[in-house]
Amino acid sequence: MKLFGLAGLLATLAFLTGCARAVVTTNIQPDGAWTRTVVFTGQEKKEDMQVTPTLDDTFALPSGPGWNRKEESKNGDRVLTFERTLAAGTPLQGDVLVKAGLGGYVRLSNEVVVTRSGPKRFEYRETIKWKGPTTAPFVGDFKPDALTEIKSALPQPLATDANARAIADKMADLAIPMLFGPGDPLLAVGLMHPDLAARRAGQRIGALLIKSLEQQFGDRLTPDQRKDIARRMIQGTFTSAKMSSDPAAPPASKNEGSLTPLMFVVKTPGRIILTNGEVDELTGEAFWALFDAAASVKDIVLTATVELP
Repeated sequence: MKLFGLAGLLATLAFLTGCARAVVTTNIQPDGAWTRTVVFTGQEKKEDMQVTPTLDDTFALPSGPGWNRKEESKNGDRVLTFERTLAAGTPLQGDVLVKAGLGGYVRLSNEVVVTRSGPKRFEYRETIKWKGPTTAPFVGDFKPDALTEIKSALPQPLATDANARAIADKMADLAIPMLFGPGDPLLAVGLMHPDLAARRAGQRIGALLIKSLEQQFGDRLTPDQRKDIARRMIQGTFTSAKMSSDPAAPPASKNEGSLTPLMFVVKTPGRIILTNGEVDELTGEAFWALFDAAASVKDIVLTATVELP
């Protein structure tokens, strides 16, 4: 799966973002037991023409023993809350299942567990897995002329197909989490201000791209050359839409669904001492914001270590 252009794509992806969303909270208690609360919000099925996917179109809901379910309406949306408490060390699978549209397959799933890691310490670990096609419906491949542009940015001795492809792969690896999270996904900014999001993309990717050029080519490039190459790629290939599939086109099938916003939260009466997420200093909670396509390159692993009183 390769990088797509950012300039107009952020605005285009905004139209592929569905209304249905999920907030998933793991509350770790002093004895290590943990309460899992999954709140799904989305439109109800209507008799007339449905413009956006409904909650049921987007998620396969939790099932099986142990779940308490509550349903309500808020601001015209349907809100379903599922809650379950598990003992430390008990794994849970598939309480967040994102579907590929109406009648579609499950394209994203999860597994989570809270385990003891010390006398008063417990570790939360959640893995989010992509179950859809190898290439997500929102991502294309580089056209040959885009690879040619990368080669043109390199000094002649380094301007090989293999080097261009390696750089393209690295750019894709950097772009997917930057766009879709976890962290601070630029797509969320792109919903309201795509030009600002494109600017932030160049700002964030610059230092990482310079570092990857250093790792790939070592002292065969000077620091000034690395900076110049990174600048040219960000201004050219990185922000163009020269892809083998048209990024402005809608998904190939109505059953491929929309991009789905997800939020994962860890809370505890103790304190979070280590996490790969963000920490809210006011509430003491760790959180991760992402869109489901974030997992389409590789599994997303969320971790947090909590120290309890």
